[in-house]
Amino acid sequence: MGFLKISWNNVDKYDDCIITYLLYKEGKTIEVISKIRNCPEEKIEKDIIEAKIKLRSIKLAKNEKKLLDRILELSKEERLKFMKKSSDEKINMLIEEVKKSYKCIQNPEDKASLIWLVGELKEDSLIGLIGKDILHKNGNVRRMVCSALGKIGNEEAISILHKALGDHKPQVRQYAAKALKDIGNENSLKILNEIVNKSFEKDYVKRACLETIKNINIKLRK
Repeated sequence: MGFLKISWNNVDKYDDCIITYLLYKEGKTIEVISKIRNCPEEKIEKDIIEAKIKLRSIKLAKNEKKLLDRILELSKEERLKFMKKSSDEKINMLIEEVKKSYKCIQNPEDKASLIWLVGELKEDSLIGLIGKDILHKNGNVRRMVCSALGKIGNEEAISILHKALGDHKPQVRQYAAKALKDIGNENSLKILNEIVNKSFEKDYVKRACLETIKNINIKLRK
């Protein structure tokens, strides 16, 4: 959901489920919150869902929700439809809101959703912003960074994706390889071939590398 303005400043006014949700928004895992709140993990998960439902119907801020907040409350399909129908002015407004809000997002799930949106926007000026999260502690966030950079398709992202090819999670390496398909260079070929020749590498990672190697070679021959 969107990033509603709730904080610890008014914690004495919140229901238990909202307090649990605040911890979740800070990036804490269900397991950690369970220990902090001294509740079973199942209860924590239910509280988070309950808080999201409550926050959808409560206007915590005086101002109208930002465009970014409204979009992130939509389903993936609804977001795509919204962006297809939006004017250039509205898309530019959305890009500016992403730039202002990105660093404030701590929860990995919300951050991954925002990175997905960046990929769909295909905005070059956001490469450096999301590129820093190629070192994020959450593997899904790192994977989404690779995916978004591949969609943007700018050679500025090559060095970031090269770094991701050395990630300890195979899915991140796979997505990094795929993202280099249209923008990779000779140095990319060297790294990708090294991965293919590793006996312990996952087959699906090798397949992604081989497909990208093929594409880069075709591009370099033109």
